Amino acid sequence: MKIFKKKDADFAGSIMGISGEYAEAIFRLDRDETVTIGRDPKTCHIVMDENCEKISRTHCSIRCNLKNGAYTVHDHSRNGTFINGMRIAHDVDVDVPRGSVLAVGDMSNTFRLN
Repeated sequence: MKIFKKKDADFAGSIMGISGEYAEAIFRLDRDETVTIGRDPKTCHIVMDENCEKISRTHCSIRCNLKNGAYTVHDHSRNGTFINGMRIAHDVDVDVPRGSVLAVGDMSNTFRLN
């Protein structure tokens, strides 16, 4: 995974920070790459501040599905992962369309799945 600021045609998708700790950051997803968000720097690609109590050590994982252009989000947390304001089921893969907004823990850290 790489942080980038310019257009790049050779990637599967991107996660763009909207609000919170990673506002305006863009994370590129390469083919067949799974990105994990959480507080544990040993297991997560996008590492949230250790003081974010509502975000789990390993909060959620995101994978771009090249077959249908959507994303698969998996919630590993206790406090929830939200897609477009709705809490998704815990410990289940959920397919979501590009352009969806993902929030971790609460609505203060949000990302757009592009």
